[in-house]
Amino acid sequence: MSKLTKSSKAAPAKNGFTPAITSDFIEKLVDDIMEMTDHFKVAENIDSSMNGTERLRLFGPGVRNYGFMDKAWDIAHDNPMFTPPNMNVQLMGKTMRDIEDLRQLAFVLEQFLQVVNDLMLLKSDETYRMALRIYGSLREQTRNRVPGAAPLFEALLMFFRRRRRMEEGEPTVKELEHDFKRLVHGTADGEIIIKNEQPHVSGGIREVIDNVHTGRVAAKATEEIEVDDNSKRR
Repeated sequence: MSKLTKSSKAAPAKNGFTPAITSDFIEKLVDDIMEMTDHFKVAENIDSSMNGTERLRLFGPGVRNYGFMDKAWDIAHDNPMFTPPNMNVQLMGKTMRDIEDLRQLAFVLEQFLQVVNDLMLLKSDETYRMALRIYGSLREQTRNRVPGAAPLFEALLMFFRRRRRMEEGEPTVKELEHDFKRLVHGTADGEIIIKNEQPHVSGGIREVIDNVHTGRVAAKATEEIEVDDNSKRR
């Protein structure tokens, strides 16, 4: 356990980056984990395909539940005369130990998953920043009318464009509720305007204007205007 929980920092390379693990190592690790998972399922005769409803029907090992089980086992173990008929107290003690072992295993796996997610996030951030350098270089080359740069720049620019709500049609009720909550909690700026005219002789008219955007989207819109100033696209 101590080998898994103790962290050791690798010495950074001369270029400032920590030496990375190889793809072969990760592939071998994935194969080993899959093999251990299959072995674990067969050994414990467990099917991991339970759905959410089935899981909700089961008593989990939460703090209160585990405390209740532990106290009940103590009472049954120390007072065998009060134990229900045909009940195997020794089996209950074994299942309690299994729960403790599985809890520790889950804790170690959660630590490992956090390390994997953190590493994936760091790699993603590093790669995204390199992609931004390519994007910026193509933007400058497009502004300088370098032959062949414009279509390459357009291929990257599409990832920063967001279709306007008017082009997408009327927002759904779920989208309106989501944007309304963001406005109420102050996580977005904008406005929501709903106009409705009850039908009389002809059909009624309803107009929904949902102009809610976060700071990040607003920044992207500014970037598009700056980048695409020649054609004035939005």
